Parts: sequence; C-alpha cells; structure tokens
Amino acid sequence: MFEVLSEWSGEGVVALRVSGKLMHRDYESFLPMFEEAIEKHGAIRCLIDMVDLEGVELRAVWDELHFDLKHAKNVSRCAVIGDRAWERWATAAAHPIFRKAEIRFFVRADIEQARTWIQQGLNQPSSS
Repeated sequence: MFEVLSEWSGEGVVALRVSGKLMHRDYESFLPMFEEAIEKHGAIRCLIDMVDLEGVELRAVWDELHFDLKHAKNVSRCAVIGDRAWERWATAAAHPIFRKAEIRFFVRADIEQARTWIQQGLNQPSSS
C-alpha cells in the first residue's frame, strides 16, 4: 500500500511510504495524486520509504512500468529508503528508465540524509 508522507512532501516533492503487498487498486488510488503533482510542478522529486514491502501483484507491476515509462521525464530526483538487498537492486534497475533523474538508495539509518538530499536546491533564496 502507498501512504503519502505529508510531513515530508511539499513544493515539488512527493513522499511516500510503501508497505505490504502492492496491488492494482493501490495504483488506482495513488496515480491520480502523483499525476496532479506532475501537472502542477512539471518535474517532481520523490522520496520513497520502503517499510516491510512484501511484494507486488503482477497487475501492479504493469501499472508501475506503464507509469514509469509515461512519466520518466517528469522525475528529476528520487531517494529510495530501504533495508533489503532487492530494494537496492530495484532502485539500480530504475536508472535506465529514469535516465535524466538522479536516483539514490539510502539505508534506513541514513533517512535524514535522504530527506536532506531530496530537498537540496529547492526554494533556494536569491542572493542580494
């Protein structure tokens, strides 16, 4: 399931906690919100916190791939937080799709570093 982390989301950043088994219905409820953020901001940044992710339903894999191919150009930076080797591998596997995006994997102990990195360069005050 997807849970929006409103305390970490903001101007141009969509932060999510992903847990349990991802199903097609999760994408049906989540994707319109994500597409709205893209429409509003153009390029967005993502922070994805994987907590006890048990797997992904086959139809949800298709939903993910379809979304990724459609919106790869709209993601400028993505921080993925997790603890499992396969989560690190899946993050690395996303690089060919999101060729223009900076994508980094962070272990849970580095969660604050991930939050800092995803915010770098946003809303920089102009120097006078």
